[in-house]
Amino acid sequence: MSQRSLLEVQLPIGPLSLESYIERLPYVGKPLNSLGKWWGGKPLVLTRAIILAAVFPASDDPERWPDDLEIFLKCMCLDNAGMWKRKNIPLPAERCEAMATGEELETLFDEDGRWKRRGLDREMKEALEKRVFYTMDHTAQREYCCRVEEIDGPASESWQEINTYLGTTAASLPELVQQLAGRQFGGRLTVGDAFSGLGSIPFEAAELGCDVYASDLNPVACLLTWGALNIVGGSDEFRHKVHAEQQRIYSEVDAWICEHEMEQSEEGWRAETYLYCLEMVVPEWDNWRVPICPSWEIAPKTKTWVDLVPIKAEKRFGFRVVHGGEGWKHVKEGTKQGRDLVCPPALWEIFKQEDRRQNIQRTIPYNQLIENAGGLRRWGKSDFKPQPDDLLQERLYCIRWRKPDYEDERGRVRRGDLVYREPHIHDLEVESRVVEMLEEVFNEWQSDGWIPSWRIEPGYNTTQPIRERGWTHWHHLFNPRQLLMAGEYSRRLVGCETEVRAALTLAFGRVVEANARLTRWKSGDGGGIGGTVSVYYNQALNTMSNYACRSWKHLAFQAQPVHQAITANPLNKVEVCDAREINSTCHLWITDPPYADAVNYEELSEFFLAWYVPHLKAAFPDWYTDSMRARAVKGNDAPFRIAMADCYRRLAEMMPDNGMQVLMFTHKSTDVWEDLALIMWAAGLQVKQVWSVATETPSAGIRPGNFVQATYNMVLRKRTGDKMGFVDFITPQVNKRVKEVITRMRQSQVEGGLTRCGYTDTDYLLAAQATAAEVVTGYATIDGVDLDAELRTPNRERGRSALRVLMENAKRTATDFLVPPAMERAIKKQAAGDSYQFWREFAAEEKFLLKGLELEQQGMFKISAFQDLGRAYGISEYESLMGPVRANDSRTLLPEELPRPDATRFADITPAERGLWKFSPTRQLYHSLKLLAEGADMDRAVKHLVDSTDFWNIRTSRLAVILAYLREATASNSNWQDYQNHLASLAIGVENWRA
Repeated sequence: MSQRSLLEVQLPIGPLSLESYIERLPYVGKPLNSLGKWWGGKPLVLTRAIILAAVFPASDDPERWPDDLEIFLKCMCLDNAGMWKRKNIPLPAERCEAMATGEELETLFDEDGRWKRRGLDREMKEALEKRVFYTMDHTAQREYCCRVEEIDGPASESWQEINTYLGTTAASLPELVQQLAGRQFGGRLTVGDAFSGLGSIPFEAAELGCDVYASDLNPVACLLTWGALNIVGGSDEFRHKVHAEQQRIYSEVDAWICEHEMEQSEEGWRAETYLYCLEMVVPEWDNWRVPICPSWEIAPKTKTWVDLVPIKAEKRFGFRVVHGGEGWKHVKEGTKQGRDLVCPPALWEIFKQEDRRQNIQRTIPYNQLIENAGGLRRWGKSDFKPQPDDLLQERLYCIRWRKPDYEDERGRVRRGDLVYREPHIHDLEVESRVVEMLEEVFNEWQSDGWIPSWRIEPGYNTTQPIRERGWTHWHHLFNPRQLLMAGEYSRRLVGCETEVRAALTLAFGRVVEANARLTRWKSGDGGGIGGTVSVYYNQALNTMSNYACRSWKHLAFQAQPVHQAITANPLNKVEVCDAREINSTCHLWITDPPYADAVNYEELSEFFLAWYVPHLKAAFPDWYTDSMRARAVKGNDAPFRIAMADCYRRLAEMMPDNGMQVLMFTHKSTDVWEDLALIMWAAGLQVKQVWSVATETPSAGIRPGNFVQATYNMVLRKRTGDKMGFVDFITPQVNKRVKEVITRMRQSQVEGGLTRCGYTDTDYLLAAQATAAEVVTGYATIDGVDLDAELRTPNRERGRSALRVLMENAKRTATDFLVPPAMERAIKKQAAGDSYQFWREFAAEEKFLLKGLELEQQGMFKISAFQDLGRAYGISEYESLMGPVRANDSRTLLPEELPRPDATRFADITPAERGLWKFSPTRQLYHSLKLLAEGADMDRAVKHLVDSTDFWNIRTSRLAVILAYLREATASNSNWQDYQNHLASLAIGVENWRA
């Protein structure tokens, strides 16, 4: 057997979690962002750590493992010397002053304790900063450092230590990786990724000097991966050529637009943004045409908004852009509020004057209006704007102009002012001319592929625009102005060299994603001047009642991305391929596979693919141009398991016997993890180690709760031998490993200072699942389970298999560690002993109620969170502990909702039954609170506890703790407000009760 790698023994998950978390923050620039949109993608620093750890030999002597880790940290630039090299922000004077010598104080600081501005001794300052920096922990140091991949590797002084320890002669990370790989594999390291997506894994592998194989079922993903390796990681010469061609074509299209005066006002100003809204005839409002918009706010910085001006003779509205005024305070009260259409105030005033309001509804359900009209017409292939008799029309209601730049009185060039204005007659004439120009070329361009001709196939995401707008083809998602600009850009790519054309196709994708009928106007952007939000601000094709259309001038950033220059190994192969059909051998496979049904890549990518077809065919004639919906690995039942097992079985076949795989996975469903263990088992792979690294950042607008913040990195090797196991024998092994892993996760948070990116309860439960998989996959068979039958059996028919029993036991073990912080505080305050032991003594139902209150305290009311909790505690009928059970509005029972408990006195309960829920302290405390809420006096409430619990032995060590927890956990819970006084008085009553 080959020597174990460091990856199978240890990994610094604390520092890696912090580095990964920071890299994933939305405001942190990333090297591959310039390529375009894709979903997911793992941190480069995590991939770097995995590759280095995979070839780094672990010492046979465990006593040397700390030395291994110290050298590995140097390789990763996570040691003091590496962090100092990464330091790109000066330390503040106040941090350094305390450690300064007398000479340094006099030379470097002014009287106010700040760095001197003049006459500063730079060498002395750097020496002081370095001395202070080396005393700081990693978390504090990281505040002043760049990302790992932004420097060229370890500090010069570190290389001697690294080479001496490892017996290498490297002067760079690529050299180190290949020298270590040569010992392990006998040649250069080849890293593969069969689900490459954006290409972050193969890109980082190439940056480390590895030969790279990358593939994906989806051609859009493959194009992005190709761009990562050959544009960002390519030669300077090619990158310069791409930048030059981007500028040339952008300028040509810009000149063409200016020639046709498509974006000029009558004054010669250049447009930046056009704002459109829907309009519909409302029979219930006397057949008035009503513009549909949720808010008429344009730019809060200047209090700019749109006023609706009724034109009675035509029963329609004009638009007037206003700054401030009386109507500003009502600006967000548009004509579309939630699911209702709201009568505009000006029209309501007309009905009032005509004394007709009593017979007219002021709000009408939007969907009812559509239903009453007979539904929406399905658009045809030749449509690109609404037909005159369509229910939903479009209107241009505001244009943001930019005046020309000018020189001020001192000769400085100043940017022209912004002007927000309703469309004038000239502007509407230009709109008509744009439509005419498109009509002239539409059929030809669609035939040539410059404008998409693809039909939108129904699906989970793609049915939405069909249902909500009647759009049936991908070009319907773009208005005439957008189609004309995009088509003109697309047809000009023909003149580019093949590889440059591929690169510019990525820029083209940025253009269309930033400018469609699905791009929304966000008035608060830009400090309150307003801005546009691209189509895929989330994983959906959301239709808008109002949308923003960028001018070509305002698409300069998207059409001319500046790609970073990062040196990478040019030996790479990218191909469009199903993972089940791969024919390339790799020493190390690192994959981030589809997450069951989490993201419908094949559907969402068709938005781009419909535009890319002619360019992909020209640049990559061997690639197909289909999203491959039928072949996509997705779902959460037997077909998903079978497909994934086939994929990973093939990857196992395409690696040497001493090869390794690392599977990265981020998913909140514990059921998916049960499937994953079965998949690896069936694929002939054994989980050798599981590393949980905090990588995910909570999305804006998502309430805290049971989202997952960690990526689970499962280290896999081919399973050897035919070891047979049994559930009763394996369960203790699983429980032991779960305890080890969760303890390690908790310790890593302390070591890494991960207050910003700590693990959630769901992370711990998932870690338990992954750890169970680690133990389970070491056996060829368990209790005679038929793996093939288990894979193929639908979920509804699977029952309680040996694997499911082991997984559930692992989750229950993990729940012992999930003590609510408020409970820990209460235990500590009452000196009630070890918090974990205290928590373990609760019945499962008690844990469910108490943890459920914590979820409610965090603002989590989704039923899925409580379902996960019920499964974790092994409660099949958890709904009996719930109040209302609704998808997004669920909560636990209140004391008043629980039935009266069994009247058995504690002394009469058998020892075997005292741990049951119906006799538990929490159950009895809830009933005492119910008695107080019903008007009972304190004596009766406390007497109930005296009779029904082991009162004299647990009143301070348990009852007081639970009451203190309930007070803190429910303090801001509106459902518990009537109990707050009862909780306080019951705590006093329990404390002072005398026999």
